[in-house]
Amino acid sequence: MRLKARLYLTVAAIGLAALLAGAPARLSAQTAVAIDNDDIGGVVTGANGPEAGVWVIAETTDLPTRYAKMVVTDDQGRYVLPDLPKAKYKVWVRGYGLVDSPKVDGEPGQQLNLRAAPAPNEAAAAQYYPAIYWYSMLKIPDKSEFGGKSNIPEKLTQVDWLKQTKNIGCIGCHQLGQQSTRTIPAAFGEFKSGEEAWMRRIQSGQSGEQMTNQLAGNFGGAPFKYYGDWTDRIAKGELPKSKPPRPQGAERNVVVTSWEWGTDKQYLHDLISSDRRNPTVNANGPLYGSPEYSTDNMPILDPKTSKVTFFKMPVEDPNMPESLGPGHAASIKPLQASAYWGDEKTWDTRANNHNAMFDKKGRVWIAATVRGMDNPAFCKKGSDHPSAKVFPLERSARQVAMLDPKTMKYTFVDTCFGTHHPQFGYDANDTLWLSGTGPVAGWINTKMFDETGDAAKSQGWSPFILDTNGNGTRDDYVEPNQLVDPAKDKRIVPG
Repeated sequence: MRLKARLYLTVAAIGLAALLAGAPARLSAQTAVAIDNDDIGGVVTGANGPEAGVWVIAETTDLPTRYAKMVVTDDQGRYVLPDLPKAKYKVWVRGYGLVDSPKVDGEPGQQLNLRAAPAPNEAAAAQYYPAIYWYSMLKIPDKSEFGGKSNIPEKLTQVDWLKQTKNIGCIGCHQLGQQSTRTIPAAFGEFKSGEEAWMRRIQSGQSGEQMTNQLAGNFGGAPFKYYGDWTDRIAKGELPKSKPPRPQGAERNVVVTSWEWGTDKQYLHDLISSDRRNPTVNANGPLYGSPEYSTDNMPILDPKTSKVTFFKMPVEDPNMPESLGPGHAASIKPLQASAYWGDEKTWDTRANNHNAMFDKKGRVWIAATVRGMDNPAFCKKGSDHPSAKVFPLERSARQVAMLDPKTMKYTFVDTCFGTHHPQFGYDANDTLWLSGTGPVAGWINTKMFDETGDAAKSQGWSPFILDTNGNGTRDDYVEPNQLVDPAKDKRIVPG
């Protein structure tokens, strides 16, 4: 689950001029690429002439946080790194079929010709392939091994295996195949096999318990064989069978800027910059990070100044337990030592900010914990809340909070249902819909909350009901483990 927040960015090659071979040098007036005083531009060449579709990266530590920008060269090897803050930069070339070129000094307003460095062999070139090219080397069990015919749990199908391997679960958000995951850290020691190494690896750190429950529990330990085989083959020198193409067409028209705005021991699970319904909201304004299980300190990045500040997210009861351990995806302590931090406990959150969304007023609504797991009385059986009468809820691990950047006021919105991903609707009530709500669909009428400040009245939830009898209304229903009754609806469990 660790996201190291150093992005190296992508930018479009914009129009430029004739190419120069040789070492980094200023271009002559006749061949100079069109730039202004906050750009760096030039031409990238290799042994066979211009290098098209390679990245040019500029990085600096002169600003309040590490800053980098990347562009892609055009067919003539030309590039422009636009709109750079005033600083001294290291500039170099990266591309498929290459290794990183020597880093040279550059400053805004300068013309730099760069020389690409060809990879000496296929193994060196493959170190720059996207992680998915390496991950694609993972072998998948044959259909004949499912259905109780191997150590794979009988209930699992090959489709289930594929979904968990490449579509959902952790892989849905977090890549595998980069160098740190396709190799076994030396800190773990020596193992008889890759299978044994993976049994140890997944126990590392405060996510160790969750990973162990998934692979050893739900999958009966069967994946260790395949992941061990994967890293064993890579360690012996096997390379991806496919080679990535260099960026083409519109892919060369992207400029990405990145900032290193977290900390070394915590991670960013998500960030938000605007309201997707009104994308001019918070234009050029601060970005708000979601550090999830790692810390209560929300990082806030000002992209105009590259300054980072932190807002400590409170909870209603400062003495409540940490949002770690049972019911959470992270443990209170490492299950086994991390390859990077040993037995150190690096995560300590209570607020558990998973991710956030802007509303049209420029406020940040966050899926965050505001209190302990036990729900207030209005959520439970015996309450007169309309939703509780239908489907009472006893516990929730994460609720909602709202931060107003103008005042930095942090408001608790105590929900009966759990929360994971918030999304605003397009209705008059600015309804905030939440995923991760367990057996129900949950929502907040934010218009009503603004008018009343009453979280109980402003929220609702409903079990997932299949309209078995097709009359368009929710009727009495049978439970998921009961047989279908044609005269009733049926409750279903999503996911």
